[in-house]
Amino acid sequence: MFKELARSIEARPIVLLVLLCLIQVATMMGFSTYWSLLPILQPAWDMTNEQAGWLSGMLFGGYVLAVPFLVTVTDHRDARGIMLIGFVLAFLGLAGMALAGDGFWPALFWRTLAGAGLAGSYMPGLKVLTDRLDTSRHARAVAFYTASFSVGAGISYLVSGFLFQYLSWQSVFAVIALGPVVSAALVILLVLPRQPERPEGRQRHALDVRPVLKSPGTMAYVLAYAGHTAELFAMRSWLVPFVVSSFAFHGVANEVDAAVVATTVSFVAVFSSLAGAELAVRFGRVRLIGAAMVLSFVVALITGFAVALPIWIVVTLCLLYALTIQADSAAITAGAVAMAPKGHRGATLAVHSVIGFSGALIGPPIVGVMLDVSGGQSSVLAWGLSFTLMGIFGLFGLACLVWLGRQARGCALR
Repeated sequence: MFKELARSIEARPIVLLVLLCLIQVATMMGFSTYWSLLPILQPAWDMTNEQAGWLSGMLFGGYVLAVPFLVTVTDHRDARGIMLIGFVLAFLGLAGMALAGDGFWPALFWRTLAGAGLAGSYMPGLKVLTDRLDTSRHARAVAFYTASFSVGAGISYLVSGFLFQYLSWQSVFAVIALGPVVSAALVILLVLPRQPERPEGRQRHALDVRPVLKSPGTMAYVLAYAGHTAELFAMRSWLVPFVVSSFAFHGVANEVDAAVVATTVSFVAVFSSLAGAELAVRFGRVRLIGAAMVLSFVVALITGFAVALPIWIVVTLCLLYALTIQADSAAITAGAVAMAPKGHRGATLAVHSVIGFSGALIGPPIVGVMLDVSGGQSSVLAWGLSFTLMGIFGLFGLACLVWLGRQARGCALR
């Protein structure tokens, strides 16, 4: 029965897209749990802002370590099986936080393992999707799939904050760990196995990414993604503490409301990503990415220094920052896929993830250091400088896109 249902789903591209987006959302149920609980965990574990930033970043450290093995091989193996490995790792990482993540060092290990789980589920899921769709459908499919990342992050904020009203933080992690289990069941039952297309020419080793690294057009988008993720995940890592600090300037302390703000920011980012993808089709990816990154820097600069202003202004600026920071996300990833050397889409996604999410690894702790050295979370100057630094990460990505785009002779960016 399930095999017939799986065939029916694969024959309907929209249904397949919706299914894989739902699987991604379920897998990411624990993605924002640490960030949502950070105002509680940081004092409980006696962490500096730098340490809290490293715990944020090490999710992507695990991601970067695992991606070369779990994504590159999808050019040679069915990505469906890799996704199942990712679900197991994600479950273990969340369950470990519930059972043994009591302090900075144990939590660092489990966060790294959870990041490896994300590596095995996110980009392999995109590979499952693009392997089963006609090329003409890739641009919009990539946009919706990457937008589901923000949906998952937002729901994770919301569910984690809600559960914490009734459960201990350990129990919250335990319940959230069921998300990857649900995802595994859906993939096993509803996604049919399928072998990927073979690369052209001489067969290369599964981990050989040289064709990607030698393509300046592809690497332009990859490095742009590094700047984008450094900015995006530094913002997401410190968003709840930022909003809590803003509340504190007005004598209010409510972590649950801060998590609701973070959830709203994530959902706004979904629509921004989808709208950005459509605008990129109409006006060009490079133009859209450039405009979004410049606007994002300006909004970041204003938002950080506005932390002590009335709460409604701070929340409005956070939502505006989410609109600008996420507008180029789908366009950058779609650009990398479009510029991938033929037969090396999996290798391209691996390089895109390793280099791209290296930005997400270092962005949060760098911002944490800035907070520590410039006055801490109670300082307007510290938040202003920290958000300015986030915007600079994005400008770095834009500079790389422009520079490498000029090196792509005879192969204009598209």
